[in-house]
Amino acid sequence: RLEDLTRAIALVQEPLVLQVIGIAALVIGYANRQKSPVYCVDNVVFTPPAEWQVSQGDIVNMVKAQGCFTDSSIDFQKRLLDNSGTGESTHWPPGILISKDGTTESQCHMEAAREEAKEVVFSLVRDLLTRTKVKPSAIDFLIINCSLFCPTPSLCALVCNEFCLRQDVRSYNLGGMGCSANVISVDLAKQLLQNQPGSRALVISTENITQNLYKGNEKSMLLQNTLFRCGGCALLLSSRITDSWRAKYKLLYTFRAQVSDDNSYQCVYQKQDENGNSGVALSKDIVNVAGRAMRQNFVMLAPYVLPIREQAKVICNQVVMRLVSRAKKQNWPVIRNWSVPKGYTPNFSAGIDHFCIHAGGRAVIEGVQKNLGLSERQIRPSFQTLYDWGNTSSSSIWYETDWVERFGEITPGERVLQISFGSGFKCNSAVWVALHVDYSKRDIPLKSCGRICAESDGHSTITNGYCDASKKVQ
Repeated sequence: RLEDLTRAIALVQEPLVLQVIGIAALVIGYANRQKSPVYCVDNVVFTPPAEWQVSQGDIVNMVKAQGCFTDSSIDFQKRLLDNSGTGESTHWPPGILISKDGTTESQCHMEAAREEAKEVVFSLVRDLLTRTKVKPSAIDFLIINCSLFCPTPSLCALVCNEFCLRQDVRSYNLGGMGCSANVISVDLAKQLLQNQPGSRALVISTENITQNLYKGNEKSMLLQNTLFRCGGCALLLSSRITDSWRAKYKLLYTFRAQVSDDNSYQCVYQKQDENGNSGVALSKDIVNVAGRAMRQNFVMLAPYVLPIREQAKVICNQVVMRLVSRAKKQNWPVIRNWSVPKGYTPNFSAGIDHFCIHAGGRAVIEGVQKNLGLSERQIRPSFQTLYDWGNTSSSSIWYETDWVERFGEITPGERVLQISFGSGFKCNSAVWVALHVDYSKRDIPLKSCGRICAESDGHSTITNGYCDASKKVQ
């Protein structure tokens, strides 16, 4: 035994062996520092029952049935609907649908709101677990975000009770985070999954409409009645290597930007009007505030997604702007008549293949399109989602992703950028890379009517049915 030990010591002292051991130690140390990748095994969106479907005329009738709106407020809501970009087949919950007759007042009580939550959330979880063939006992983390409906017991407790999740499942119920909450939930799940490699997280995003029908006449609070609709999404995220073989997406980056000045904070603000009616007031500055928040977010995002040539253009532009500005301040004769160059907007299409912009309204989508210089084709998933489903709050970016899967001709290796905006004011973004594509969904609509078609000249038009494949923009 002593001889064996002596030989082992002598062997270890050999230069080649020492090099091998050193390299192995470096590789192991580097591997331990690398965080586990996070995969999206599958994603589903909520398709409401047919009886939940409403036209714009139905919405006007339901508004009239409340008996609390002035003629001016009703006309104002009609104009909002006409310009909202929403179609004739969006969805409201049963508690409000009883007002379709134009005379019966809606039932906006707690039990009706809870029933809406059950229908949306339970349908999503059943569909996701069935598609992924994952048992409830295999879920390690449960994250649900719903901004305006936070009952006791929580929505997480509701899911745990219905699906008998493990007793040691760690659940997180996020409220008040607005329309950007899905990316916040995904970011939280990412950190949890990376801290516990080999685990799974169920992420659910929804918003509750039943108790959030504003019944006052303050114009800034009437927009919520014409824009928000029922919807939800569910994701199964995993840090298991075995799940990577079948995962649809791999999460590359998440970025969050919070704008904290008073104007931004009050831009989307839940309050009561002078008569005590609760609602959410939306400021006229929301597009400008969203633009500032997006710029902050994209400053963090750009170095990770833009190719070197685009980053070099940005740096050169900034250098020239500063030099010219400084020279003009010092009154250099040669520079005196020069104008300071405009800031260069990098071409994010060079690093991103598909854009999913929160369907918060036409103005929001058009504002992002203008700031990023996106084409009609690139913003079509957002406008299509707004038309088909309305503003479903935090889940809208996954309705858009579903549209990309069906009609965006996504292929493995392509990057998807999700951009969301929320109260506070926040702009959050997530970048995914496609791993596997479900070709069975190609050109099959999630719903049967109301698609934005692209004619041969590239201009978008609203139709009552889905376009033929020959009319898609190439």
